[in-house]
Amino acid sequence: MCVSHFPPYQIVQPNQAPIGENIAATSYLFNKLGYEIQYTKDNSIWRCLGMLKAGKVDIMSGLLDAPERREFAHLLVYGSLSKKSLYVNQNGPTITKFADLKGLKIAVLKGIKQFEKFDNAPDDYFEKVYVNDMAAAFRVLAAGKVDVVISTEFNELEKFQSSSNKGMKKMTVDLDDAALLFIALSKKSKIAHSAKKYQQLSEELYKNKEFQNVINDFKLAHPEHYAPAL
Repeated sequence: MCVSHFPPYQIVQPNQAPIGENIAATSYLFNKLGYEIQYTKDNSIWRCLGMLKAGKVDIMSGLLDAPERREFAHLLVYGSLSKKSLYVNQNGPTITKFADLKGLKIAVLKGIKQFEKFDNAPDDYFEKVYVNDMAAAFRVLAAGKVDVVISTEFNELEKFQSSSNKGMKKMTVDLDDAALLFIALSKKSKIAHSAKKYQQLSEELYKNKEFQNVINDFKLAHPEHYAPAL
């Protein structure tokens, strides 16, 4: 499994096995299938996608659906998103709905899908400023080079606020439709021939809320990775 550090979904720390919501759900599925997961060292998300496409890793987790991803991976559902977190500076714009993003400069991670309406917006609706990681996203926000940082959730905001800029704030936007989250299995993996069986099991576990229960158990066991709402 290719992993990147993105708490609380994937938490990569020195000399420790990765943990997080994605790790818990993915381990639950593949343990049921009789596998033990081995992890890469911390990688960027776009590098994980490249390794998955090339068959250098078997799986990665936390992906949204996209036609180009289905060309090189089987998608196994485990969760869904109903909200997005947006971060602005203290005197930044107020965002309560998708239309409020119109005309803004928005920092997004390279190679990462957000949600359907955002990903398919016309080119002139807003300006996407692509960055390599969340640290870079918050740096350009603090510098005033973008209006918004878009993310699912992020709980290490204090790391990226300077002493002169403690005013970043989070806004939560409800999505019109929940976006499903997937574990991606490389079509070049040696276990890809059993993808249909894995997909059936993942759908069953998603529908009966077993994945959600696993994630809830992780949250209860690791409250230190969940900062209070800003």
